[in-house]
Amino acid sequence: MDSIRNEDGALLASAIILLFFVSLFLFSLVSWHDSLQRTYDSLETYYENETVRTMKRNG
Repeated sequence: MDSIRNEDGALLASAIILLFFVSLFLFSLVSWHDSLQRTYDSLETYYENETVRTMKRNG
């Protein structure tokens, strides 16, 4: 248990730095996923509109 007690504060600083990098990684992952979903949603809307136009023109 003596190794856990660190009077210099290095353990706290390293924990904060690790938390920062993990949070940054998770934020990047969520942003990438959100961007990908927006792309798929816009493609879906485009093709739905084109299908409706084609059906109106041929029907």
